[in-house]
Amino acid sequence: MRGIEQILMAAAVFCVLFALGSIAYWLICRARKKRFFNRGLDCLEKWKYSQALYYFGLAEIAWGIDVAHKTPRTVLKDLDRLDLILSKVAEAASECGHIIDIARLHDMIQARKEIWSNRKYLKFGSHSLKNAIFERDRHIGRSIEEMRSQIRSIYPRTHPE
Repeated sequence: MRGIEQILMAAAVFCVLFALGSIAYWLICRARKKRFFNRGLDCLEKWKYSQALYYFGLAEIAWGIDVAHKTPRTVLKDLDRLDLILSKVAEAASECGHIIDIARLHDMIQARKEIWSNRKYLKFGSHSLKNAIFERDRHIGRSIEEMRSQIRSIYPRTHPE
């Protein structure tokens, strides 16, 4: 019996450490994304447009939907954040001489927000989408990712001084 107790204790310790590690990783990633965005805002205010584009690019690349807490409210919040980041990318890019038309991307983000804000598209008693609308959401999500990939070609590869 002593061996089984040790195995159970080791498994419990592993689970606790894994959970703590996951939480720490999530907090670090979240802080990193916020730091990139705030540095971009600071550079934009100081008219350092190339640096702002660099930091907004890092924030955009690091952006993602919080799958750990994927509720309609958090998805909408994450999509609002992406929309804000992309508008700042476009602002900094235009000051650097790049022309970006993010109107279509903005429209796709709005379409995805409409899906997640409509309760009739959710499965009863859950935070997941019904199968019919899930395919549309997935298609829009793929299109958004393709457009984001195209925009990334304008981001400075190294930190501009």
